[in-house]
Amino acid sequence: GTWRQYIVLNHQMVFQYPDDMDFDLICSTIVNPLTVCGFIDTYNKGGHKAMIHDAACSALGKMLVKTCKKHSIPLINIVRRAEQVKTLEELGAENILNSSLETFENDLKEAIAKLQPTIFFDAIGGKITGQVLNLMPEKSTAYVYGLLSGEEFSFSCGGIIFSQKTLTSFWLSVWLPSLTAEERTKWVSEVIGDLQTGGEVFGSKVYKTFPLSKFKDAMKEALDHASEGKVILKPHEE
Repeated sequence: GTWRQYIVLNHQMVFQYPDDMDFDLICSTIVNPLTVCGFIDTYNKGGHKAMIHDAACSALGKMLVKTCKKHSIPLINIVRRAEQVKTLEELGAENILNSSLETFENDLKEAIAKLQPTIFFDAIGGKITGQVLNLMPEKSTAYVYGLLSGEEFSFSCGGIIFSQKTLTSFWLSVWLPSLTAEERTKWVSEVIGDLQTGGEVFGSKVYKTFPLSKFKDAMKEALDHASEGKVILKPHEE
């Protein structure tokens, strides 16, 4: 997040929250929750039948699992470890694939044949981008929104040309301004409404809070305990 006493912004990037909302909830409402909303909006406008998502056990991935269930969207979840499979199963996720298994490619083929997904949101990049897109049906699109692998893409040029597949990007800062006022209000209201009733879908666990003067301590805690929740800076606390 960003903290300043004064800031100049496009009005489309400003969000108004009810006075009684908890600051700890508000400060985590934009990037992950609205990115998930962007995925759902892109899916709906593209007329897709099912979706694929990797890094599926991330905080964003868990939100996407819950949101897809709410909107009745079939979702293929790709993770890297067995314990992540269990975590997503406990959230009620289906079609969970472990990319570390030797059977992964066959498992992916079977899931794609069953659900016919034509949209893929990719947080990892590198090898898996092409591995997934190459197996997807004609006219499928991969939206890259992260590069956790730090690797270059590798995919079949023939698939891109002859199967009319598309590799593009998803960026929240581009999606939000593309919405009409009504669409923007709808998605922001969905996030705020969930948080006002407990944050079952879009809530983020807070691990620790620090005053701004303890910035270095906060950064160390965030790096050392990344999987345990958010570390929040509170500028007005001592």
